[in-house]
Amino acid sequence: MLEKLPGQNLAVYVVWLPVLNRQGPETLQKNGAAAAKLIPDPRVRFYSDPRDHTGAAYGKLMKVPHGSPAWDIYFVFGLDAQWRNEPPKPQYWMHQLWEMDPKLLLKGPIFFEHVKKLLQQGREAPDEASAQAIF
Repeated sequence: MLEKLPGQNLAVYVVWLPVLNRQGPETLQKNGAAAAKLIPDPRVRFYSDPRDHTGAAYGKLMKVPHGSPAWDIYFVFGLDAQWRNEPPKPQYWMHQLWEMDPKLLLKGPIFFEHVKKLLQQGREAPDEASAQAIF
């Protein structure tokens, strides 16, 4: 997807969470670093969250069933999104989880179109935000 969206108006944040196998901080960091090599784009930033603060906060916000953390969820934000006391609500999102809205099950082309649309809105209003995506 990234090669089809040139330019610097896109920031991508990948957050690694210890959901599967409850990885320790060192293992999570090591596995995240290895996987990061699969996305060699300077607009992508990788983070490790060994205590799962991100997953827990977004699990609550997105109403993930059973109090589970949000993981395998893909968010699109405007550039003005900021995490203050609570995480920002995404402008659009998709997921790969059971028991969530099946209409929002991740479909790459649909997700791509939402990111592209937000980027185009940013070009039309240069003082406005472009897009941020969290995977």
